[in-house]
Amino acid sequence: MPEVILKSPAKINLYLKVLGKRPDGYHDIETVFERIDLCDELSFKAITDEIVIKCDNPQVPCDRRNLVYKAAQMLKERYAIPSLGVEINLKKNIPVAAGLGGASSNCAYALRGLSQLWGLKVSREELFEIGSAIGADVAFFLMDAGRAVGKGRGEVLEAAPQGNGFWYLLVNPGFPVFAKDAYQGLNLGLTPTPAHSTIDPACLKDIKFDALKGFVFNSLEDPVVRLHSAISEIKSEIIRSGLKVVMMSGSGPTVFGAASSREEALDAKNKLVLREGWQAFIATTLW
Repeated sequence: MPEVILKSPAKINLYLKVLGKRPDGYHDIETVFERIDLCDELSFKAITDEIVIKCDNPQVPCDRRNLVYKAAQMLKERYAIPSLGVEINLKKNIPVAAGLGGASSNCAYALRGLSQLWGLKVSREELFEIGSAIGADVAFFLMDAGRAVGKGRGEVLEAAPQGNGFWYLLVNPGFPVFAKDAYQGLNLGLTPTPAHSTIDPACLKDIKFDALKGFVFNSLEDPVVRLHSAISEIKSEIIRSGLKVVMMSGSGPTVFGAASSREEALDAKNKLVLREGWQAFIATTLW
């Protein structure tokens, strides 16, 4: 089998409402995931026995802590293939612990790539089961959908029909925020049962740019802003650059500003005053 190379896209959360804490310690959420074309690259080469991960970003662990490693290990154990190994090279473009789902996406595309490399006949349902056991956001990246409504921990998904896409200016302040820290800042009671989504995926198909300002929402933004004032500074800077629909993605710290066109996004990026450590990216909906 020749080397397998896959692009691993990021996501933003157009909407993220935390409904309550579950008895298992996780949180029930209602969210709208959107896949964007800011991508990492994973390459897979067959070797004997071992799982070897190499990454060009020193922030990324290359051992059992990495979700890509966990994906490979679970496939080897589940399908009893101890003699098969892999060397995985990960080129990172998505910032680490940034609220953009980079680790979850890498995990999902590792499951896809390894199934192909090792010639495994893994059903879609099995991949979802394995991915959801590793991380709640992994399941979204196993879907062939650019946008989806997520509930439960984020793993109960319903794809939205392909429809209007948008352009985004993303700004990352250069430091990580871990989801557990973002959720710890919330003051929520227990939810005895998973809540039902109130967002109709079909309505997301025709969502217009002018409707985004009244739609975007993130329950985790205020708790993260209390921890990191840079989030507010980034939001102000993006607004000053000309974009009015601005929100933190996921558990942060990356902030996105929505634009109606690539030209508008690029114009805003050119007007940005980036502080030390900040990175700016232009991305669009990836269907």
